[in-house]
Amino acid sequence: MTATLTQPEPVTSLDYPDTLLIGDHPANAHDTDADQDVPEAFYTTNAPGNHIGKAGTYTRKTSWFLYRAILPQLDEDVDLSLTSLAKDLGISYHKLLGFLRAHFRMRQLPLVTEVQGQHWILDLTKLRIIDRELNRLDNNPDHLEAIDAALADFLTPTTPNETVPTDADLRRFIRTFIDTHLRPEDKEQQPEPRLRINYNPDNTTTLTLTCDSATATIIARHIDAYTNQTATTAAQGLIDLILEDTLRLPSSSGHPICTDLVSVGEDVHCESTAQEVHAGVPA
Repeated sequence: MTATLTQPEPVTSLDYPDTLLIGDHPANAHDTDADQDVPEAFYTTNAPGNHIGKAGTYTRKTSWFLYRAILPQLDEDVDLSLTSLAKDLGISYHKLLGFLRAHFRMRQLPLVTEVQGQHWILDLTKLRIIDRELNRLDNNPDHLEAIDAALADFLTPTTPNETVPTDADLRRFIRTFIDTHLRPEDKEQQPEPRLRINYNPDNTTTLTLTCDSATATIIARHIDAYTNQTATTAAQGLIDLILEDTLRLPSSSGHPICTDLVSVGEDVHCESTAQEVHAGVPA
């Protein structure tokens, strides 16, 4: 099957002034922090004297311009181009496709792009989160303009030494803004969770939970997180979590249920379709 990358509308130029382009590598550059005026508001990653943060910013900036430079042209054979690029970069075809889609998405968000050019806090993970969450808007120009302004404001620091929003913070903000201001009907259309209990002739019971796909994915990730730390099956892990029989977990790892659900579901893409989670347990 041939992958297709369509040019989003409206198209926003990603050309930055020379002052925002990559200069010398930090390791080879002299420290000019003392000669620069400290801004009133900035992220910790860009704090004066934070050499580790400066190196991280350099990495994100390099990544940005790398993927910007290799975006396929509309007249190219996208499938062939991505296959070749994936080999050159040493990553999978589908991972590369996700990265490029995220960069195409930024052409629809000129204000967010401007903030990125000032602070460089959006890595590939955050760019993919933005792209995935905005899939719900179906390229509606009015909605994209609204989320662009709101997201740019959210990503702009307001205090000195401000902490960069986490992936979970970013995802939560976008979902809340869309649910509240742009598509409140989506939340209303999500299926109500349902639990069915069937008693089987072989002295077992089947529990079936029906819920929206995002919740189902988060539940599955909780189970995976538990079973990865214990020598047990997914079904037994679900039983243990429900019954809070988690004494076998190392104390330093914490109880999975106590973890922020959104943080655990790092790659969750929220949809309004229903999924079912089954567990067969003894009666």
